[in-house]
Amino acid sequence: MGLSEREQALLDELEQSLTGTSASKKSKNLSRGNVSAKRVIAGALVLVAGLSVLLAGVMNRAMGVGVIGFTFMVAGAYLAASTSRSK
Repeated sequence: MGLSEREQALLDELEQSLTGTSASKKSKNLSRGNVSAKRVIAGALVLVAGLSVLLAGVMNRAMGVGVIGFTFMVAGAYLAASTSRSK
């Protein structure tokens, strides 16, 4: 069953509005200058180190060590997800 002319026009208008505005916003938000590979790698390494410290704390039943590991994990995730500031 085909679409009527009015439905087809509405569909075309909706498609244009979705592709026109959202694509330009996404490209501005995720421009190459905002995402830093160094930050992502460093954040991932800090997160993995924090996970290791957390597991060591759990295995040794040392709550303080586990809390420190969890703090490292949160800091690593924040570092990996953050973007560089625009100058």
